[in-house]
Amino acid sequence: MTDLSLGGGIRLPAASRGNRDTQVGSTHHFSGGIVLGDGCGVRYGLESHLEACAALLLSYRQDVAEITEQVLFEWFDEDGVIHKHFIDFIKLSPNGTKVGYAVRPTARVSARYLAELSRIKEQAIGQGYLADFRLFTEADVCPIELFNAKLFHSVRRPDCFGDVVAQDVFNKMKGVVTVGQLVSECGIEGMGFRAVVRLIKSGHLQMLNYERISYETMVFKASLI
Repeated sequence: MTDLSLGGGIRLPAASRGNRDTQVGSTHHFSGGIVLGDGCGVRYGLESHLEACAALLLSYRQDVAEITEQVLFEWFDEDGVIHKHFIDFIKLSPNGTKVGYAVRPTARVSARYLAELSRIKEQAIGQGYLADFRLFTEADVCPIELFNAKLFHSVRRPDCFGDVVAQDVFNKMKGVVTVGQLVSECGIEGMGFRAVVRLIKSGHLQMLNYERISYETMVFKASLI
């Protein structure tokens, strides 16, 4: 990645890794971009609100190393004619497994579209290009997971002071405690809350229940720092 610096020392995100440029603007549907990943991150182009949700959900799951959007895959129909298909997202797992996602609302999922995806899936898996190819619709958007993904995204930047304080509290904690208790022990209010959330995101803290992260959320130590 090229390190582009401005006068104030700001590092720009890396360019999209996709094989197709997404629309910058549209009068008919949502379009935009998001920066994901550690450090200065990588820019991702988005062409629907559902794609924005999918990008957030996939990127903040523990089993995901990275995602790439708009990846070209060439497939052939029953007559042997080659077609281009841009896979909306490909998820790369830490073990190297790649899973593709076609993002589309259920209202726009026709029998013809499903048949085409099925053919693409068969060829992508057969060629060893993907381990699986899945359809992602609004039914796959869990409100709880999306809330937490948005929270993780909002606190993604490290804090050289708050993180050190939270890690010290983390090292001393025992048993199951609430996020609020840890924040109180940090003694730095909002900075402490954000640092504790980052510990949940990193997997060092694990939630006892599946819920929206709040001060009442109960957590326990899952791994050492």
